[in-house]
Amino acid sequence: MDKTSSHIEELEALFELLEKGAISKDEYEAQKKILLSSHIKQEQIETENAASEQIDLAEKIDDEPTPYHHLPSEQNRQIIIAKRVQPALQQNDKSNSNSVKIILIIVVGLIILAAMYFVFISGSQSASQQEQATTASAASMASSVITTQPQQASSPASETATVEEDNDVTGLELNKRTPAELITLLTKYQQERIKAEAKLRKVWTNLDADFKSSIFDEQKKWDSTALLETCSLTGYKTVEAQQVANLYCESNVLDNRADELLQREKEEVIRIKEEKADNSEKMAADALQRLELTWSTIPEDIQKNLDQTYPQWYSETSEYCLSRPTANTVMETKINFNNCMIKKSEDKIKELNGYKI
Repeated sequence: MDKTSSHIEELEALFELLEKGAISKDEYEAQKKILLSSHIKQEQIETENAASEQIDLAEKIDDEPTPYHHLPSEQNRQIIIAKRVQPALQQNDKSNSNSVKIILIIVVGLIILAAMYFVFISGSQSASQQEQATTASAASMASSVITTQPQQASSPASETATVEEDNDVTGLELNKRTPAELITLLTKYQQERIKAEAKLRKVWTNLDADFKSSIFDEQKKWDSTALLETCSLTGYKTVEAQQVANLYCESNVLDNRADELLQREKEEVIRIKEEKADNSEKMAADALQRLELTWSTIPEDIQKNLDQTYPQWYSETSEYCLSRPTANTVMETKINFNNCMIKKSEDKIKELNGYKI
């Protein structure tokens, strides 16, 4: 068998092993390089042997007597040189021919490998396209089944999918976070919620009593409904992501409520104090009017036995209520004075009623 044909068969066998998966692509490339290197070395050895034979032949020609001794020396020399050079030229032609053959073999081998590679890639792409087509067909069938359901049933699922992909209201991209990142965020917003709740409690405690009284029912309702209504978020892929979203929302809602109460206190407390002062003044006037009426209904002989008259009592009581410690503002001081007059009037009415027969 020709050595060139043998090398081609070895290359083809090697490629068949690659196709069958018996060897990897890296192993195939390494073995192919070894075969080609071995073939080239073999050719070089053969060329060197042929050249050596030609040298030996030329030496023999020099030693043997030639039939051209009778010719002139110059002609004889040229004939001898021609005899020596001709085999070397033939050997060079043969060597060049072998090199061309090797190059052709390598080129043909590469073409065959490239063709097989493209066939292999084409087959893989075809299989991939078939798999995609099968998946698309299954998805289409599933879609057709889903669309046959009532519209109300499919709408929540659609909204949930939108939340998962695009509408994370927290802005934290929780559905894209790793489990480790979610645990870190969970710890962070647990602490944030504790701080926000403590802040709201402190603000509520320090609010003006009258303002606090005016919004007591409102705050009670807020405590029971605000967090549940505002922070019932959905659409998160994991329990941890859902917990982080809820804690984030609740922290913000509690913190915002504390700031809102402080701002409203600044805006509303003066109005509330003015209204309270007006009401207390009206109530004080009403109490004094009732006291004066009660005083007038007591018999004259009993009135003479009393230690003081109504004008005297009013003057003494007014001085007493004005002497009480002042509040932080004029409005609060006025409220305190009116409340004092109301209390004193009620007490005096009870006392006078005891003199009635």
